Order: sequence, then structure tokens, then C-alpha cells
Amino acid sequence: MPLSFALLPSVLVATALAQGGARPVTPTYEGNCQSPTWSRNGARLAYEVNDHLRKTIELYVYTPGAGEPRRGRPVSRGSSGLTAGFQARTEQVAHEASWGPSFVDRFVYSATDSARDQDLYLDGAGALSPSPGADGGAAWSPDGRWIAFTSARTGQGDLYLLDAHQIDQPPRRLTTIADGSELFPTWSPDGTRLAFVAHSEQGDGLWLIEELGQGLSRRLLSLGHTQTRPSFSPDGARLAFYSNHLQPDRFDLHVLTLGSAEAPVLLAEGVELNHRGPTWTPDGKQIVYVQDHKDAFDPIWSVNTRDPADRALLATGTVGNGDLDIALGTDGKAWLAVSAQGKVDDAVREFKRIYVMPLP
Repeated sequence: MPLSFALLPSVLVATALAQGGARPVTPTYEGNCQSPTWSRNGARLAYEVNDHLRKTIELYVYTPGAGEPRRGRPVSRGSSGLTAGFQARTEQVAHEASWGPSFVDRFVYSATDSARDQDLYLDGAGALSPSPGADGGAAWSPDGRWIAFTSARTGQGDLYLLDAHQIDQPPRRLTTIADGSELFPTWSPDGTRLAFVAHSEQGDGLWLIEELGQGLSRRLLSLGHTQTRPSFSPDGARLAFYSNHLQPDRFDLHVLTLGSAEAPVLLAEGVELNHRGPTWTPDGKQIVYVQDHKDAFDPIWSVNTRDPADRALLATGTVGNGDLDIALGTDGKAWLAVSAQGKVDDAVREFKRIYVMPLP
């Protein structure tokens, strides 16, 4: 996922490298920026603006160094094809961007309109398989072929699979777990497996689909309480996740080696839940996370996934940190995007913005 530094403002890059801190890349909105999500080639950044007063969430796309961010808006689709008969509509919520592969360079997202219907949309195009009930939480496979998502069209929330090569065909139902809902689908790097969360009255647990063609699911863990937001390591061998089974009022960061009988390894205690799960560095050696420590302004740490005692505080210079994402630069450096309240020396901190910096 190369990040083209030519697309990043030279002043931003020079300042970040010189000061070792993060710099803001989004305008100031009357709302909080959240959920930064790099495109797979690292050239573009999607993020949301949550306006609590207007009760809206707007989705924006920013190409560093190429003008103002563009707002993503859902459009209605005509009956003759994917790109025919588009008409703008007024939405109240547009969020959960999931980028396709670099050769597609588009993303899918979910949007709720004034009628409170929530569907999946393709950036710049129409709704994908619209139906009564809510569709959301899309995850686009690494090869661009499949889009997994959660749908309430059956009444309780199951996972479905949409063929991106046959976008007008109805999606295929993947899960039939009784008395629950399936959420947070995430693809393995090779696109052959799908991890997800099954939600029930007994708690949330991690499941895995190993054969997409057969749709057979198996539960990975039985720890009790909640395990959520799984994230594959870059090599696909491990799965990081959050769990509160050790202490119900606190979420911790764990990593599980797939196919092993060993218990999950505790990497960090008391962490903030990231919007798309734990964020691995591109080499798979570390996970970058936000510590849930309000007195310390929620600092950002990196932890060695093989040795939890090996951890480092990142000098972002930001406070009130939240959602984050990482992309790989063309020079081999990893670039961090994070939602933050501001810089530590800011006189005024009102709404969160998105900040960017290279990782050390």
C-alpha cells in the first residue's frame, strides 16, 4: 500500500519529520472528525464528520496536496444499470467507508436517508442491493471480488456476500447463527477467510468462515463477556481483537494465533476501541493503539506483537486521541492518521480533526 509522498504537502512532510509530531490535514468543521481510513494504495484518506447538533455524520475523501476534501453523497440508481439515472438525495448519516483494491480506487459505505432507510452505496454511484432494513459494516475483499456486509433484511442481522463482478445480482447469505447478529466482518489478506463477531444475549464472540463457498462458520474462542472487532495480521496467521473477559468494565488488546491451541496473548490493558479493530503496522511486528487514560489525554502507543513488554509511546504531540489507521509509504515508512482533539500546546481545542505523521 504505497503512500505517494508527492501527494502530501511538502511543508506537512518536512514539519512532521523535523518535529516528530502529527500535523492536521482536515479543515475545522462544526463537528468531530473520526474514523480515518486510508485507501489501499495510501493515496487518499476517507474520514467522517460527526455533527452532534445537527445529528448528522458526513463522509469526506481527501487527497493530500490536491485541494479541498470532497464530500461523499449517496445517489439514487436508475433501473438500467449501475451508473444510469443518478439523482442526489439528502442523507442524515454517511459512514463506514471500506476501500476496494488500488485498481478500483473506490469505496463502499453505508448511508441513512431522511426516511431512515440504510443501504450500502458505491462511491459516486448508487445503492448496492437495496432492501428494507439496515445494511452496513461493509468489508471489501483484497482482490476486489467480494463485499461482505451485515444486513437486517432477514430480521436479525446476518452476514451477506455481494459479488462485485455481478453487482446487480442479489447477495448471498453467509451466516445463519440462531438468536444473534453477525457484525464486523474482516477479510484475511489472501481473501480466503472471513472473521466476524456474533452478537447474542450471552455476549459477543469471534467466529471464522474458512470456506466461503460452503459458508461454514466456527467459533474461535469461548472466553465469556465480549470479544470484538477482529483484525488479521498482514501475513494472515494471527488475529488481534478487543476483549473485556478479564475485567468487564475495561477492554484489553489481545492477539490469537490461528490454528494453535495456545491461549490468546494479552498485549495491552485498558485500550480505546478503534473503529475497524486493532491496527497492525505493515510489517506485522507491532500494533498501534490508543490507551484509555483520560488523565494522560489518551496517548498513542505501539506494542510488539511477539513481546508485549516491548512497547513505546508515540510522540504525536496530539491529545484526546481516538480512531486511527496506518498506510505504507513508498520509502518504506508507515504513515499514521489519527482523530485527535488537538495539539498539546493548542490554546483552544474545540472539535476533533485528522492528524497525520510518519511512524518512527
